[in-house]
Amino acid sequence: MFTQPKPSRRTLLAGLAILGVTLLLASLPLPAVAGTVPAGFTERFAVVNGVGLHYLIGGKGSPVVLLHGYTQTGHMWRPLMQPLARRHTVIVPDLRGAGGSARPESGYDKKNLAVDIHELTSSLGFDRVSTSATTSA
Repeated sequence: MFTQPKPSRRTLLAGLAILGVTLLLASLPLPAVAGTVPAGFTERFAVVNGVGLHYLIGGKGSPVVLLHGYTQTGHMWRPLMQPLARRHTVIVPDLRGAGGSARPESGYDKKNLAVDIHELTSSLGFDRVSTSATTSA
């Protein structure tokens, strides 16, 4: 029969300290995007459809909205933002509940997400936009 040794008081206290620090760090808000805003882009916030959305905008030309997939943020578009901004106005929102956007209790269905983006682009003065989106595997 195998008996497990009793952990020392010091080991228990160290484990509790690590757990406490981990929980504290997990509860802190993370920055909306890692690093700095790409050159030529500005960081903005808008309240649309009753929710605050964080987004980046830059470039000039026909508007293109880059939408991230589930469990992602607008940060995933960083490699393409500046090249697209050479010919387009590039809008990169964090969808509700993601990144720097608000996290309401409800409204995560596709219809509300579409209304969020429609109201955002309308508030920026665009009647029509092109979109590109990804999904998570």
